[in-house]
Amino acid sequence: PARAIVDTAIGSLCTACVVLVESRGARDVYAAGTLCPDPSAGTDGPCSAGSVFDLASLTKLATTAVCLALVRERVIELEMPMCEIVPGFRGGRKDDVTVAHVLTHTAGLLWWKPLFREAKSAEEAVWLAAREPLAQDLGTFTYSDLGYVMLTSGLERAGGAAFADLVRERVLGPVDAASCDFGPRPPERCAATERDTEWRDRRLRGEVHDENAAAMGGVAGHAGLFGTAADVAALARVFRDGAVIGNGLAALARSEHARGDNVRRGLGLALRAPEGPMCGRRFSADAWGHSGFTGTSLWVDPALDLTVVILTNRVYFGRENADDLYRFRIAVHEALSAPG
Repeated sequence: PARAIVDTAIGSLCTACVVLVESRGARDVYAAGTLCPDPSAGTDGPCSAGSVFDLASLTKLATTAVCLALVRERVIELEMPMCEIVPGFRGGRKDDVTVAHVLTHTAGLLWWKPLFREAKSAEEAVWLAAREPLAQDLGTFTYSDLGYVMLTSGLERAGGAAFADLVRERVLGPVDAASCDFGPRPPERCAATERDTEWRDRRLRGEVHDENAAAMGGVAGHAGLFGTAADVAALARVFRDGAVIGNGLAALARSEHARGDNVRRGLGLALRAPEGPMCGRRFSADAWGHSGFTGTSLWVDPALDLTVVILTNRVYFGRENADDLYRFRIAVHEALSAPG
């Protein structure tokens, strides 16, 4: 049933899709569609299990993993003020914002800002994000990229290495996410995303879709990683199995730390919402995951012993199909979690 749902989505929701499922020690992968029907962005080719997608905010999983690895090593603490690792982020209530607030999206930060219109480097983007006034009360949940933008430099400072190297050496290498890395990536392996008519004036393929990450040179804490479905499944091991961060911090990450309007958040993770299907009606309250703007997602339900990675290039056709993507993801999850 899930394969039929994927096949139906090709050409309307996306041009390429890979679904990876792990359950009871077995793995199944299904790929459909083609990588880039638009000849202006290179030669088209069939989508396969090894196709590379712009992971968008699934990058935050790797950033959170680096952060928690440094917590495990006692280099930083979850209750450490952000201003200790991002010196430009200070003054007033900002001084009370902790690393944990950023990971749970309760730091009072603005949800988004077009930093790319001013920033010409990662340093400038971080500086702009850091000087932005708090937009709501500390402790109020508002999903925000700005905290993870600042973690790009904050974790560099704490970890004593370039952010991309921290991600590669502390996370991607240890979990064997062999194809995962920041862009630009060879376009022939990549699923194309949107035709950017506002800023770059071209179809994007192998270069990051997120404008703020692009302005930061393609390497950022909130977006920028490209990878395969197997790479995302490897990242899941951090929070599911305790790879890199240990079982204690993995369990802490999966625990509820914040609530919003029908929202529950762990440390860097979305948790199953109290109401509505969200990730599928059969998924338990213990389910956790994350999604990415380009049409990517990871969801894990320990009660069902089920890990599902869905990679699409849904922004190929534009940004107005988020509701369609939501319904598609639920349909795939429900087909995969059906008894029998």
